Amino acid sequence: MFENLLQLVTQNAGSAITNNPQIPNEHNEAAVKDASSSIMDVLGSQASSGGGGLSGVLDLLKGGGGDLANNPIVGQIIQQFSGKLQSNYGVDGAAAQSTATSLIPQVLGQLANKTNDAGDSSFNIQSILGSLGGADGKFDLSDALSLFHGGGDSAQGEGGGILGTLKGLFGGSK
Repeated sequence: MFENLLQLVTQNAGSAITNNPQIPNEHNEAAVKDASSSIMDVLGSQASSGGGGLSGVLDLLKGGGGDLANNPIVGQIIQQFSGKLQSNYGVDGAAAQSTATSLIPQVLGQLANKTNDAGDSSFNIQSILGSLGGADGKFDLSDALSLFHGGGDSAQGEGGGILGTLKGLFGGSK
């Protein structure tokens, strides 16, 4: 997964990294890796946090994240990558923010498109979630589904997970 993501970032790095006078050419490859690792780090942290974090990652990967520039998960990735540009390469704050804002939503949009394209096997939800790792290091679709059912037998009304939480918010018993 990381190699495919690295390739996707590299394909989009042109104006944001490669042709950016703020990033010395000898650091282009490292900056691309920093962008890729920022994406993996934030998505992994969100996926393993449970609750809304995982559903936000799934929405993002399904392309349902809405305006990517205003998505809170994308915002976290932009901030992390911007910080790396500043600390690792001496890019000033405004330029780092601009670079991250131009690159990260573009890459995540393409990642979502590739994830949802049945004809493109470079990314799929299962491999992405597996790469992000869950609490047991082996995150899979059943982990995601358990969030919606709380790991219990929802047919018998045992409410946990997202559905149980929502039920509790609206006055139902948890």
